[in-house]
Amino acid sequence: MRPLHPLSTEPSSESSAKAPERCRCRRRRNLLGIFAAGVFVPLLPGCSLFDPPKIDPAAVVGELPGRWTAVGGGIPGEAVTGWLDDFGSPRLRDLVEEAVGENYDLASARARVAQARERAVIAGADRLPTADLSEQVNRSQNLRGAAFQTVRANNFNLSFDMAWEVDLWGRVKDLRDAELDRVANESNLYEASRLSLAANVVKTAFEIIEGREQIALSRRTLASLRTNLKILDAKLEAGDAADRVALEISLSRADIARAESAVLGYQRQVDGAKRVLESLLGRFPAGTIESLSRLPRITREVPAGLPGELLLRRPDLLAAEATVDAALKEVSASRKALLPAFRITGQAGTASTDDFVDLFNIQNLVWGIGQNLTRPLYQGGRLRANIRLDEHERDELVARYAETALTAFREVETALSAEWYLKSQAAALSRAVTESRRAETLSLDEYEQGLVDIITLLESQRRAFDAESALLTIRLTLMTNRVDLYLALGGDFDHVPGGSDGEPVR
Repeated sequence: MRPLHPLSTEPSSESSAKAPERCRCRRRRNLLGIFAAGVFVPLLPGCSLFDPPKIDPAAVVGELPGRWTAVGGGIPGEAVTGWLDDFGSPRLRDLVEEAVGENYDLASARARVAQARERAVIAGADRLPTADLSEQVNRSQNLRGAAFQTVRANNFNLSFDMAWEVDLWGRVKDLRDAELDRVANESNLYEASRLSLAANVVKTAFEIIEGREQIALSRRTLASLRTNLKILDAKLEAGDAADRVALEISLSRADIARAESAVLGYQRQVDGAKRVLESLLGRFPAGTIESLSRLPRITREVPAGLPGELLLRRPDLLAAEATVDAALKEVSASRKALLPAFRITGQAGTASTDDFVDLFNIQNLVWGIGQNLTRPLYQGGRLRANIRLDEHERDELVARYAETALTAFREVETALSAEWYLKSQAAALSRAVTESRRAETLSLDEYEQGLVDIITLLESQRRAFDAESALLTIRLTLMTNRVDLYLALGGDFDHVPGGSDGEPVR
């Protein structure tokens, strides 16, 4: 038999008798659809019942730079196994691994990740039915009649209760997904804390080494000054220009005192840095730790043309993105709270007034099942205020995300620019050290020949000391700036998001 065309109004002979009934059923379904779509949904202006949107970084902060503008020259494509390996120090990696395993702040961050995971489990539990089993036993006694006859009654109840709110609109799912985004937020904050901890360990170890080298330099200078003082004391005893030699002795002693003060200052700096490092490692800050024997050298130059996408794996940026995603889902859940809620309840149980054993008699079983559909009509504006509140919190988090991204851009560009400036400073100071040492040697020879006075010698020695001390400081700054660059990038130079090496350096 030829089937009825969907647009035809001529029914077939077999279906003509059932057509009115089918039309009535179809009309009922259409009316229900119109009721749901035309009455409930318009109550949510601008509300979408689909999945909430996800943040687009480019829409918030603009396009990422294709290449960082402040990158200097380098060797592109040079192999690297991780940013710690760029310093070529196994001892440095050992210190970082100890800190990751023992640091209390990092342990606290790990606990926050575990808490966030449990909150996500709690939020997801609302999507499932709840079931409770309860037992009740009551015994009562009454005195009745003139004879005060004792009447005792027993009441035993065993009940199984079940309830389930059907997540028709996905509201509970949105809340559960928002908690999952918070898990991602805490996980990324943990990664950021771990990277920051590693950077602080490395920089503190470098400070200890630089302080020791400054102490050694100050002691060498102090030895030279004391040698000069012995020469002057010998001249004074020989009666050679006593007045002039007395002045030179006073100047020499002043420089010796200054050098001694410098040694004490650097010793204090090293002692404090040791205690900081021990605290980072989770040890008691006794100030006895031995870090590295010497300041390592950077074994790799910054590659030319670093891709801007490297910044997308930065943990704090990913954490900020996750908080915005959670806020978007909470806005969606708040809007869906205006829609009807459908709840199914069920109960089964037994009761007995004679014996506890009768509770397990199937003939005493009583059960019931029901459903209710509720829609909020008036709650004093609370629900819509919740929507507006969530929207305002979302706007705050979006602005905070944009600020975090701009800060990240600035930190990367600043560290890249500083790399070139610091290297240029180090080269200039190296030349200054060479010339100052040469001038110190010449002035010492001329002083011994009587061609220059002690003031010229002391000045040349002071300049040599200042140049060498400044060179040690600038080398430390260069090393710590490289650590800051890795911290700003969220890892080394090669791990691009989305690739096989896209995870942060551990």
